[in-house]
Amino acid sequence: MNMGESADNALTTVEWRHISSDGISPPIVQRIPYVELKLEHPELESSGHSDRFFPDAVPYGLDDNPRVFYWRSALAPSAGEPNAWQLACATTHELVGYDSLPTDGPSLVTEGASGSILVVDGTIAGDATTSHVASYTAPELTVDEQSDTDIKLTVNGTQYSVSIGERRRIRLNEQYIQPASGDGDPTPVTPELVVRYPGRRELHHPARGAMYRLFPSFDLNLDEIPNPLPIPTTAGELDDAALATKLGVDLSQRPYPERVLWQAFAYTAFDVHTDAIPELTQFGTGHIVLRMGNEAT
Repeated sequence: MNMGESADNALTTVEWRHISSDGISPPIVQRIPYVELKLEHPELESSGHSDRFFPDAVPYGLDDNPRVFYWRSALAPSAGEPNAWQLACATTHELVGYDSLPTDGPSLVTEGASGSILVVDGTIAGDATTSHVASYTAPELTVDEQSDTDIKLTVNGTQYSVSIGERRRIRLNEQYIQPASGDGDPTPVTPELVVRYPGRRELHHPARGAMYRLFPSFDLNLDEIPNPLPIPTTAGELDDAALATKLGVDLSQRPYPERVLWQAFAYTAFDVHTDAIPELTQFGTGHIVLRMGNEAT
């Protein structure tokens, strides 16, 4: 990276590599039923924060086609082969695909070094406040069936139906938990399972096992991007809107969520404060793949 002036409206050049897509696993693109599940504990005092400046999953519509775009990998190790998925289930921290129903639901609690990490308040594949507790009894959850009108789940022996487009908050049985530190008396908490069933969505996600970042085309042609690339800056920071204009990307013609993806792309690929050289390629579908260094393909 060759640094230019740091004054307002200055340009900083960033070197990048245009690599071949040969040998890089193409992304997952599936149009399948999609459900969101999160287990929240609003009575708990948060002790941690899952910080994502940009959410991993961005839902939006493009050309009347509803999609969910994962630009970073969130696929759970337990997920089956994407080509066989009948249902995709998103949580605050991962994405799981199922090739048959009924099935056990995804893990809604993550395990720490000395106990469980619970979500106090969170968004799907985005920010979440968390609490680290010594022990916790997670709900027994199965996904029974889905259709174009609703999805049915059994939680701790009771079946619930959630209609397409509906968001349902299910209060579960109270239990007592204790902070992982062991300090203080056990605290009563009433978990709340939040279910949202958007229905069929076109899911975009990096290939299974790949660590690259995935982005839509933004109508960019990598062959037309200069290398090194002059980066517009303001007060020494990348100006993502000016960069879009420089590269011919009309953000005003794009849904707002895709503008968020543009910011994630611009700041991840062309951060003026790193010496890492971004590697970019583009599939015939238009998808842009970004690798930083020797990441898995």
